[in-house]
Amino acid sequence: MIVLTGSSGGIGREILQYLAGIDDVIALYNSHKPSISNSEKIIYEKLDITNPLQVDLFIEKWKHKLKNITIVHLAAVKIDGLAIGHEISDWDAVMNVNLRGNFILTKAILKLMIKEGWGRVIHISSRGGISGDIGTISYSSSKSALVGMSAVLSKEYAKFNITSNVLVLGTFNTGLFNELPDKQKNSILSKIPSKKFGNISDIFNAINFIIKSDYVTSSIINIDGGIRE
Repeated sequence: MIVLTGSSGGIGREILQYLAGIDDVIALYNSHKPSISNSEKIIYEKLDITNPLQVDLFIEKWKHKLKNITIVHLAAVKIDGLAIGHEISDWDAVMNVNLRGNFILTKAILKLMIKEGWGRVIHISSRGGISGDIGTISYSSSKSALVGMSAVLSKEYAKFNITSNVLVLGTFNTGLFNELPDKQKNSILSKIPSKKFGNISDIFNAINFIIKSDYVTSSIINIDGGIRE
């Protein structure tokens, strides 16, 4: 079973059908239910991953189906602003989802993974989390923190055949990217050696690789076209 957070986002909606091709999927969303697939292999579930009580109820509800679990953390919030003027409330809102929510859900699912002796935790970071784009102080901080979280998880739970890895995503031709002005798109494209943006299949291939690979853990896998900062 694959548990996907952020299933209503641009990448989440598109990757759902890829994931359903290899396993059953519980597609988690916070406010807007995705409406892109009627696959019998996809279960849609509304969940606030920042609410420990809701997460515990979710685990209890679906524990009979939660076997051979892979969790893919796509849920994220991004609020831009220069550091000097960034509101503390905005910082908290970003960290609450991107970091705290990730931990709350992972912690709950780890108990099932340990009992079963198998699990895959896949965190989704971004190029900005590594390079530190101007105006993204809270988002970049939250995404870089996932690297440390993943490293700890990989060491603590390797003996249970549980792996933890990070995918660092570059620019993909989907979601909010399509709303950028052409000038900004061209600026990004000029920094990518292949002069092309990523496809959702690139992300899926990495997820599928991690699921099948017992010896890949604590890795940081860049899926960014080799962008030059």
